[in-house]
Amino acid sequence: MSSSLRLGLLIASLVAFSFVLFFVINKKLNIKYSIVWLLWALLTLIMAIFPETFYQFSHLVGIEIPVNAVFLIMIGLLYGLTFYVYIMISKHNLEIIRLTYEVSKLNKELEELKKK
Repeated sequence: MSSSLRLGLLIASLVAFSFVLFFVINKKLNIKYSIVWLLWALLTLIMAIFPETFYQFSHLVGIEIPVNAVFLIMIGLLYGLTFYVYIMISKHNLEIIRLTYEVSKLNKELEELKKK
C-alpha cells in the first residue's frame, strides 16, 4: 500500500471520527447509533496503520486481492447497518401505531367530557 493512500486513509478515519464525536457532543446523534460509525472509523484507522492485517485476512479467507477483502468487510458492515436501521424503523412504526391509538382514545374521552 502506498504511503499516500495510507495517509489518505489516516486522514479520512480521523475526520470521520471527529465528525461523529462532534455530532454526539452537540446532541445531534445518539451515542447508541454512533457506535457503528466509530467502529467504521476505527477499522479504517487500523487499515491505514496496519495494512498487513488485511493482507493476512484476505489470505486467510482465500481472497486473491486484499482490496476485495476490504470491500467484503465494508459490504458486510453496510448490510448489518441496513438491517439494524430496518429493525429500528419497525420498532418506531409499532410505537407510532400505539401512540395513535392512545391519542384517539384520549380524544374520544375528551369529547365525552365536553358533552357532559
